[in-house]
Amino acid sequence: QLLFIHNGPMSGGFNFQVTDGENFAPRQIFSITARTLVIILEANRGLGVFPGTKRTISSSELKAVTNDEANAGNRTITFTVVNPPKLGKLKMLGPDNTTQDIFTFTQSMVDHDLVIYEHTNSEDMGWSTEDPFTFTIFSPPAVMDPQLFLITVSYEINGPDQHTCLLANTGAVVEEGDKVLIDKSKLDASNLLMKLPESQRSLYEIWYQVASLPKHGMIIVGERNITKEKPNFSQYILNKFGITYLHDGLESLTDNFNFAVWPNLKSKSATKPDTDVVEEAFNITIIPVNDEIPELKTKALHLKVLQGDMVALGPENLKVDDQDNTPDEIKYTVISNPNNGYLAMQSDLYTSIEHFTQADIDSGRIWFVQDGSSSSGAFYFSVTDGKHRPLYKLFNLEVTPILITLTNFTDLVLQQGQSFITISNAQLSATTNGKGSKIIYNIIKSPKFGHLLTERQQVDKFEQADIDLGRLTYHMINFSASEDTFEFMLFTCESNLTGQVMSIIVEPLIKVASDLKIPTETVYKLRKRDLDATELANLTNSNPRFEITEPPVYGRLGRRSLHDATFDAINVFTQNDIERGLVLLDVSANMTGIDMLNDSFSFMLRADKVQPAVGYFMYTIVPRDPLLTEDFTTNKPFSASTVAIRNLSTLKAQLLISANSEVRTEVPVQRWGNRNRWGDSEKKVPLLSPEATITGSSQKETTTKGNFKAELNESGKSLTHVIVLASIAFLFLVAFISLCCFLVCHKVKKAQPPNQNQANTDPSSPCLPPESSLTVPAVKVTLVKSTENYGVSPSAAITHDILSTSASPKLHNNWSTVDPEMVQHCRTTNPTLRHKQYWV
Repeated sequence: QLLFIHNGPMSGGFNFQVTDGENFAPRQIFSITARTLVIILEANRGLGVFPGTKRTISSSELKAVTNDEANAGNRTITFTVVNPPKLGKLKMLGPDNTTQDIFTFTQSMVDHDLVIYEHTNSEDMGWSTEDPFTFTIFSPPAVMDPQLFLITVSYEINGPDQHTCLLANTGAVVEEGDKVLIDKSKLDASNLLMKLPESQRSLYEIWYQVASLPKHGMIIVGERNITKEKPNFSQYILNKFGITYLHDGLESLTDNFNFAVWPNLKSKSATKPDTDVVEEAFNITIIPVNDEIPELKTKALHLKVLQGDMVALGPENLKVDDQDNTPDEIKYTVISNPNNGYLAMQSDLYTSIEHFTQADIDSGRIWFVQDGSSSSGAFYFSVTDGKHRPLYKLFNLEVTPILITLTNFTDLVLQQGQSFITISNAQLSATTNGKGSKIIYNIIKSPKFGHLLTERQQVDKFEQADIDLGRLTYHMINFSASEDTFEFMLFTCESNLTGQVMSIIVEPLIKVASDLKIPTETVYKLRKRDLDATELANLTNSNPRFEITEPPVYGRLGRRSLHDATFDAINVFTQNDIERGLVLLDVSANMTGIDMLNDSFSFMLRADKVQPAVGYFMYTIVPRDPLLTEDFTTNKPFSASTVAIRNLSTLKAQLLISANSEVRTEVPVQRWGNRNRWGDSEKKVPLLSPEATITGSSQKETTTKGNFKAELNESGKSLTHVIVLASIAFLFLVAFISLCCFLVCHKVKKAQPPNQNQANTDPSSPCLPPESSLTVPAVKVTLVKSTENYGVSPSAAITHDILSTSASPKLHNNWSTVDPEMVQHCRTTNPTLRHKQYWV
């Protein structure tokens, strides 16, 4: 390595010639120019120091460099103090924090924070002063002219370790429940006088005012306590007597009080001014005393653990608090180990431990390892803070056994006519609290009438995953039963569940009416809208059969005869019977004090080539409404009323009551209070059979009434009895009509008309004039009232056909000469119409 060392002029060089030993190159000149080394002062910001303290001079306040960047690390820059500071000293910090005075230091020492300025003379300064020093810098061959480094010493400067502008505000340390003296060495604001001119300082004194009192103690000045009413004290009292802080003995680690301080004229009372006031806080550190017994905070010493598992013992399970000690100082000792496991550190779960601290519990390092048994256990322990007597307690360890739980377990419902159904997790689902999540179902007893399939393969074992994915199905192959069952057990690697039976129920393919209400003491005709198996009939191309398996409690089922008004009790009927209106439900229940009563009957629905299915027909029995008459009423008289017809020549009345093979009268007859519309006040009128045709003509007003009692014979009486009763009623009716005709003819002969031309208006007769005739058309009255809940069809009506001879358009009636015998048969007043009733 060839080095060039400069010496002498700033420029120069040398000549050289290159040869290989035989040949020589021409001579060359190598020129060298030296660059002047310059020292640059990059930072000279000065330093601020609180009086009586020391502070490091860092490279941010003082830094010098050279322009030789290539060799900056090899050059030494030296500072030489020409004029040292007058109020302090420059010192170098040693390795063991010792210091020594220096007058020369390097930039490297400044970079490593080894140069310190210490202020030593506070008496000869005011509130703020300057203490500069002069220095030179050299780095051979460069030298810098003398420079000034300014140091400001002021009470207003707060450094990293200085939080006050007072001469002293060090705070105090006191033991818990004890007291401490606060004197001039701890609190001194006399430097505030330095703000005043020196000539006025003797006229002022320093006063303090406590702005907020300490929270865990009190301040005592002499024999009085500092209060909000008397919060002042002076620096003179601090200097001569001091003030006392007394701790209240509670568990607290710190306390403080805030104060304001200012110079006050001695000749005036101490009053806090609005300006030139310094406000600070005096901090007090409390040394705790171990006088508190450790307190158990956990109410229930209890831990749940899964069988064979391990779980951390946390502060929510075991917590002991001691305000005088840290969690590391609260120590536990296991006196009696658990009988179903052991305690271990998290770092070594295979080793049992007997000693640990509250800090171990708080950090989750203590674990309980269960040994796999199903029994619960406990361990006995003691806890102490090392000073007081130990606390002995029993800690319970509850073991939760590993279980398999059926979260969903319902019957399978197979629609009648179908043979496959998918078993979903909504019908069969299980979970376990163990670690093993794979649940297996093992069939103990297979279905009798079908098979269980997964992906169309018969199985006797499947998993919960097969159910969740919809792969498990049931296939019924024998259609002779309405239900099927299979027994199974569940197991995992940790537990099992046995003796579970699942049912497969065939649901009837039928539509059943809901919310059906039937009055008591009535015979209700079942309609297609009540029980409808049409869909099943179409599916099987057969007539579905209903086999009664459980009859109704408050009534009986029967079939109406096609030849008379009787019906027989039945146990079987078909859909065709319902559609023909042959199936009747006789309802009879004592409804005294009861608003409604539920009843039902069950049946087995059968059809060709499909499974039988159990169904239910449910209805509500309600009290009978006296204003309504039902489809078919038992044990009640059947009556018909006719309208009186006047005719001048003759009076003929016929009452034709025809009963068809099917009673279709379904609309209830409206009642007028306790009488019928035509004035009969006592007799109750059930619905007429399909038609009631009344034909007649008369000269005088007559009323024809026919009462027929038709009782349904439960045992099926013969038709002969019915014919006999009808014949007797007919003979009675003929006799009554004959008597009426005789009386009318007798009254006509007695009356002598005054003039042949006035025969038409004879006042002795209330009938129509002879030349007048009245043609009364047939009138069909349909009473509109919904009776859906009472099993009455809204389409039926009562029809009266009234036929007579023709008459003149005008009617002349004179009621003044009417025979009293006739008046008693006539109604003289019109009945009051009710809501939705009208005259026709």
